[in-house]
Amino acid sequence: MSNLELPNKELRKIIEDFRNTQDTSLLDSFKTEIKPTPDGKWSYDVNAWNRALLILELFNESSINDKPLIKWLLDEEIKTQEYELSYYALDVNAFLLYKYMDFEDVYQLFDAKFSYGNVYHLDVELIFGHDKEEMKDFLKSDEQNQLAPMVLDTILSYENNPDAKFKSKDEYIAYYQNRKIKHIMNDLEASEKYMRTGKN
Repeated sequence: MSNLELPNKELRKIIEDFRNTQDTSLLDSFKTEIKPTPDGKWSYDVNAWNRALLILELFNESSINDKPLIKWLLDEEIKTQEYELSYYALDVNAFLLYKYMDFEDVYQLFDAKFSYGNVYHLDVELIFGHDKEEMKDFLKSDEQNQLAPMVLDTILSYENNPDAKFKSKDEYIAYYQNRKIKHIMNDLEASEKYMRTGKN
């Protein structure tokens, strides 16, 4: 078992406290904070590792009651994309929101994948929602959000690929929890030093 899969009591307390209070001051050490790397050649997020650990703790154990925290964390992960800091914690975070999503959450998932180009490792099933046809109906009827036509066009363009094979909600969750997460854990462990210190 990876160390990243082991329960962390301190993080679990933060999760439970936030669930009960919605106090964002509990999350100060998880905010995106961009600084130059020690060699001055690039930038890194000094809280990337902290945030990755909190996201993985939620992956190990979470519920619908943790959705506000998941959404807050995903906003922070999306901010890092502006600096091309593409760690796989974003992927896990987006998956967690997908698990508990309502139709309106499609816009945040769309931002996660497309705000700063196409984040290749995020699966397109995220923006299909739990039922692709219901999601398309929602987007057609949502006149309040300017993103709705863009998200709908994106789904339709993926559907137009005759070779594409898309997973249902149950298939996608099983694939993620049984296969994809193992590769992500390996990537995060390999990235730990840089995420903590900005040093390779």
